[in-house]
Amino acid sequence: MSKIIFGITLGLVSSFLFQGCGYTLQGSRNELLEKENIRRIYVQPMKNSTFKAGVEHVVYNALIRTLVAGRRVSIVKLPEEADAILIGSIVTAFAAISGSTNMTSLQPGNVFADDKIVVGTIYVATLNCSFSLVRRNVPPGQRATVWSSSFSRTKSYPAAIQLDVPGTTSSLINESEFDRALGDLAGSMMLDLHESMLAMF
Repeated sequence: MSKIIFGITLGLVSSFLFQGCGYTLQGSRNELLEKENIRRIYVQPMKNSTFKAGVEHVVYNALIRTLVAGRRVSIVKLPEEADAILIGSIVTAFAAISGSTNMTSLQPGNVFADDKIVVGTIYVATLNCSFSLVRRNVPPGQRATVWSSSFSRTKSYPAAIQLDVPGTTSSLINESEFDRALGDLAGSMMLDLHESMLAMF
């Protein structure tokens, strides 16, 4: 009998604790759907305001993958099928030297090495993006922009000279490392976007 009473008491205490804290299982309810009545989102192609060609595709693909994996909203292919449109813009995407050395340090003993020539050893990639979630049809008394935010990420990577790839291929190797860094930054940024966009509701 005492075991039965203990079990009932434990169940009631657990129930009150979960109700008081407002915990719910992920996916059991969606504030975005309930409060804002947004069930379907169309992701507009990214606007690229930088000189880095193709970065809009990197960010867009990372965004779609993250939203689909999150399974919190439905992604539609046409804007007319959506309740809201997610608009994104890439503000900056560039790489800059953050560490350097001179040629004589890289090639000691080389009589042709010039200590006045500085060579980059470490680069840092920077990615800045802004996003807005806008209703396609705005009901009376509600705002058009449901959510907006900006994100900034940086990542360091080695220059070709540190990868022991000297010569005419150095610039190609540096660009390849830059592309890889942008991919990593986009993936990390989209995870934060997903949490930020859904957490505010």
